[in-house]
Amino acid sequence: MLVQLVAAVGVGVYVTDSDGTAVYVNETLAKMMGYDSVDDLVAAEERTLHHYINPADRDAIREANNRGETVSGMVWHARRCDGSTFWASEHANPIKNDDGSVIGYFGTIVDVSNLIETQEKLAEAEASYRRIFERATEGIYRSSLDGKQLRANPALNHLNGYETEEQQLSAVKDIATEWYVDPYRRDEFKRLLERDGVVENFESEIFCHGSREKIWISENAYLVRDEDGNPLYYEGTVRDITARKAADNRIKEALEHAEAANRAKTDFLAHMSHELRTPLNAIIGFSDFLRSSVSELSPEKVREYADDIHKSGDYLLDLINDILDLSRIESGSLELDIVETDATKALQQTIETVRPMAEGRKITLECECDTEGHILGDRRAIHQCLLNLLSNAIKFSPEKSTVYLRIDRESEERIRISVENEGPGFPQAVLDRLGDPFNTAQTGIPFIRQSGTGLGLAITDTLMQRMGGTFTARNTPERGAFACLVFKATEPSFPG
Repeated sequence: MLVQLVAAVGVGVYVTDSDGTAVYVNETLAKMMGYDSVDDLVAAEERTLHHYINPADRDAIREANNRGETVSGMVWHARRCDGSTFWASEHANPIKNDDGSVIGYFGTIVDVSNLIETQEKLAEAEASYRRIFERATEGIYRSSLDGKQLRANPALNHLNGYETEEQQLSAVKDIATEWYVDPYRRDEFKRLLERDGVVENFESEIFCHGSREKIWISENAYLVRDEDGNPLYYEGTVRDITARKAADNRIKEALEHAEAANRAKTDFLAHMSHELRTPLNAIIGFSDFLRSSVSELSPEKVREYADDIHKSGDYLLDLINDILDLSRIESGSLELDIVETDATKALQQTIETVRPMAEGRKITLECECDTEGHILGDRRAIHQCLLNLLSNAIKFSPEKSTVYLRIDRESEERIRISVENEGPGFPQAVLDRLGDPFNTAQTGIPFIRQSGTGLGLAITDTLMQRMGGTFTARNTPERGAFACLVFKATEPSFPG
């Protein structure tokens, strides 16, 4: 009965003597080795089992048995009689006599090919996913519901300033407060995941955890649940979009700048048409009146009207010259001859130019020279910049006031020429857009007849940049407007 049971069991069973000669083999083992019956196996094998592809596997089993040890679950590659192969798992035990000597072996053999193939496929799949995880250029993570980092691939470690996953996992305690710049951003992330189960292109500003550098990222994530629908953890990817964000901001700023420039040019043209029409109307009106009524006018009245026509013509000429200068500067066609120029002489020459204008309004020009030296620049451009500031200071000062001029050193390499008046100061709109060629502001001050087109300051700013200097302006509570030109300084190479 026992022999019949062993013969029919679904496991290969064998008994051999100490030489390995088969004493007993059941039907299952015979068929496992590719034979039709036990008799066929015994006849073909001459009662010796030698289906080990690697003889070392059999030697290892027998050596263990000879030491009196039981071998359990030894997996080896087997060959059938037709040459096909399979994977076998063997349990082998020694047979001992009364004095403990090994006189044979008995054991079982099971075909585990399906199990081995499944394990190989699982190992291959695991290796494949691991390669994807480790070689991905985007960060891949798993995090707990309460904000603990559970997994992080090398790309995410690198993004956060860590060399290994272990370093990052041990360092990150709370993603919400340690990673997101806005600590409430994590709450929005969780809310969307709980509602939808997934988030796509979730953009946030974060800290690189290790370096604390701020960057922008885009996340795709989903909520992992168990079979009962209970949330387990979050998994997702992280992509650095800092460069794209910067590019978007540059495009936005460029668009805003272009729109602002377009609006400014429109405003400028509207203002310029008024500036041009006003003196033209005066010229045409006074000249028509003179032409039609000259015989009725006294010589003094004719001289007064002619003087008004002349002033309007001068204003038009200055305006057109400014427009032409600005056009040449912006087009790059204005060539500058950068040479050494005595700073004191340059300022004195400009003072003499504006002195009649100052005397006409009874304004005192007070000059203080705290240093002597030469500046680098184009002589005509230097004169134009100084002239713009001095004429503005005189024009925007009350009568019988003082305009203060000063030359001093900002540093060994820089000489500063400043102009300060006792007027009301620059309108804030002018200071906010200093150097804008289309910037102008009405002053509303009774003693000022015209506020100008705003071109003088723009020309000054651009010319100073071209000469390697700077132009700044501000208001002072003690006096009024303060404007400053800073030039590159050089040691004088020629006398006086």
